[in-house]
Amino acid sequence: MILVGTSGFRYRDWTPVFYPEGLDPKEWLRYYSRRFGCCELGFTCYRIPEAQEIQEIMEETRGALPLVFRAPLRLDNPGLARRFAGALWPLKETGQLAGVLVRFPPEFVFMRDNFSGLLRLRDSLEGIRLIAEFGSAGWHSAQAARHLAASRVVLACVDGVESPGAFRATTPELACVRFQGRRRSRWLRGDGSGEHDYAYSRAELESALPALRRLDGECERVLVFMNNPWRGQAAVNARMLIDILAATAKEARVPSWTAKSST
Repeated sequence: MILVGTSGFRYRDWTPVFYPEGLDPKEWLRYYSRRFGCCELGFTCYRIPEAQEIQEIMEETRGALPLVFRAPLRLDNPGLARRFAGALWPLKETGQLAGVLVRFPPEFVFMRDNFSGLLRLRDSLEGIRLIAEFGSAGWHSAQAARHLAASRVVLACVDGVESPGAFRATTPELACVRFQGRRRSRWLRGDGSGEHDYAYSRAELESALPALRRLDGECERVLVFMNNPWRGQAAVNARMLIDILAATAKEARVPSWTAKSST
């Protein structure tokens, strides 16, 4: 099953490209959850969510939207990792939590010490699935994929850094793909903000279909996130990909009650 969504949803410049004029920002997540099949949330990079926030997220998405949370920047602190995992636990218990995304820079190369550190991080999440995005090419090799698979760590595939043909599934339950523009890698250009200002063409998204289909055949779920949020481009491209998948007679799932919603 291929589920398509975006990296984040709380962007003012998505009005009126995606959100209707006048829609209260408090209603954005509810509106979003009726149109897309998953969401990646990044505010947890900077702080651990409060219990009330998690409850509101569950209510606004009716417990039906698979969620990936970005890990805090200092997750290597065991105490912080336990607090973070505890905050997300209600979502794990309901099955809505797909995993926690951790991004590693190019200097975190594929080597024994770093792999051991990765496993310690995985264990600190206390049963929550780890999704790892790597800036070093060595982690995208077949050898690294075998190690990640044996350790049940999900490899985050990144369009724009690697070709779609190189996408790999490392667990049978879940694959994760992030579309974040085909400009030069953010790792080489500071914070990479400009890289996110990218609109995929229909032809570019269609070219990724074979790889997405292959992942779909290897995993129970494939989460696809558009991480090009500027000016609503992520929402436009996510909808475009859903339409492409539907047109090619394979399901790109959104919540079953989407069609019943008028807002």
